[in-house]
Amino acid sequence: MALRKIGNGYKNVKRYKEIAEVLVKYGFDYIVIKLFQNRSIQGWIQKKSKIDTSLPVEKRIRMALEELGPTFIKLGQILSTRPDLVSEEIMKELSMLQDCAPAFPLATVKKIFTDETGVKTSNAFLEFEEKPVAAASIGQVHKARLKNGTKVVVKIQRPNIKQIIQRDMSILYHLAALFDEYFKDEMPIHAKEIVEEYSRSIIKELDYTIEARNTEKFRENFKNQLEVCVPLIFWKYTTKRILVLEEIEGIKAINVKQIKQMGWDTGKIGDIIAKSFMKQVFIYGLFHGDPHPGNIFVLSNNKVAFIDMGITSYLDKETMAFISNLFVAGAKKNVDKIINLLIEIDAVSSDTDMRRLKEDISFVLNYYYNTPLKNLKMSDAVSELMSIAYNNKIKLPSQFTILGKAIITLEGCVKQLNPNFSLSDVTSQFIKEIASHRLNPKRLTGELLDYTEDIFLTIKDLPLLFKRLIKKIERNEMALIIEQPAIHDLNKEIDRLSGRMMISMMTSAILIASAIVLKHENLEQISFVGKISVAGFVFSIFLGMLCIIVIVYKNAKK
Repeated sequence: MALRKIGNGYKNVKRYKEIAEVLVKYGFDYIVIKLFQNRSIQGWIQKKSKIDTSLPVEKRIRMALEELGPTFIKLGQILSTRPDLVSEEIMKELSMLQDCAPAFPLATVKKIFTDETGVKTSNAFLEFEEKPVAAASIGQVHKARLKNGTKVVVKIQRPNIKQIIQRDMSILYHLAALFDEYFKDEMPIHAKEIVEEYSRSIIKELDYTIEARNTEKFRENFKNQLEVCVPLIFWKYTTKRILVLEEIEGIKAINVKQIKQMGWDTGKIGDIIAKSFMKQVFIYGLFHGDPHPGNIFVLSNNKVAFIDMGITSYLDKETMAFISNLFVAGAKKNVDKIINLLIEIDAVSSDTDMRRLKEDISFVLNYYYNTPLKNLKMSDAVSELMSIAYNNKIKLPSQFTILGKAIITLEGCVKQLNPNFSLSDVTSQFIKEIASHRLNPKRLTGELLDYTEDIFLTIKDLPLLFKRLIKKIERNEMALIIEQPAIHDLNKEIDRLSGRMMISMMTSAILIASAIVLKHENLEQISFVGKISVAGFVFSIFLGMLCIIVIVYKNAKK
């Protein structure tokens, strides 16, 4: 099967074919026709069997991604955390994506461990369980015991998974470019931007040392918190493809019945989880991006543990300031301030209808402002804001959207423990602690020193900057450049009109000259000059007719 614009030679042709077959199978043949333009494609599609296309489109998208394998499953999981990019229906369906895969043999596990660490599993561990406790698309997890008796879990990356993902990423980049080209007037998002963001995310996930460092940072943040436990990393056996960490023995937060059987207070446990998350966001600026019940263990009536730091996000100072200012503006119902904040971070696109955006924000602010705090669901408010961003083509910072998804996930998790839980109540109680942290003398002193250093370095560099500026002015190296897309379009239109005018003038000149010569010719005995005039007369009429046809055709095409 010939495919249009195959990238990276012909080594990926088989994979392109597999992708095309899956798309057709799940009723997305129109995408295949658009992307892989070839006359034989339509006939090929008709021969391929399809599933029941009456199934909801979001369900078919999920099923297609699952069949396409790890790279596409991970892409779907990323999109399930981006309500500003996909609709709520698609987001909910993608959150059900199952990242599971067949386990690979123990012999392969041992070989990878030895290749990575230079140590045999028999020399590193007293015990190493043959059967994995989990097998996902990127790696699988085994329980083990170190020589000193410490219980650990060992995360092993799948063989050749990096090469598989790199191949699929290359194809995704190519398909995204075609997608943007063919569906640019039909899609509210740019596929290439999504793939680029996903590429950064998946590259980090392929490096287990990043997850290890995140886990270690979490452990450092909560080292003095008796209510929160974070597993210890064993760096001796941790590499880019191997992660060894302390085993957390407890009850997963999803097993509410079992927690109650232990006699533990689920309401109190829910508050501990919520408050620890607030600390992650507003105090430490590093939060768990996927706090679902499977990633949270309950260790006792007063202690919980967070695991699996593969999806985490840092909040830089600018994003923290944006979130803080956004909440303040929201509390004051200042719509113009909110829109100005969005403009400042380049979130507003040229396609955004500003009037509609103002109306949508005003409606949400007034609706939630009048809702009693105990009845307010933070997840609903966040979902509503994300929906406004999606419908108005607002591109929010990735940290903000991950935070929004994390809040929705967390509230759902804690509500399983305590149906009467309100994240907004916990937030209001936590405000004093946030204020205390921000006004901490040690923190303020540190920030003051940072600002002082920045000011000093700026002042120090000013003479050098002025010197460079003066030299550029002396050498006439400075130029004022004004970029305006409309002017570029106007130039093209002027060039086009100039060409038409030149042809029209030439046609008119030939027509008039021929007519003048023929007027003085004897029609019975036409001279050589007269014959040239006749030819010029006929040619000018033909040229004029051709110009009219071209103009009419182009206008009709537009």
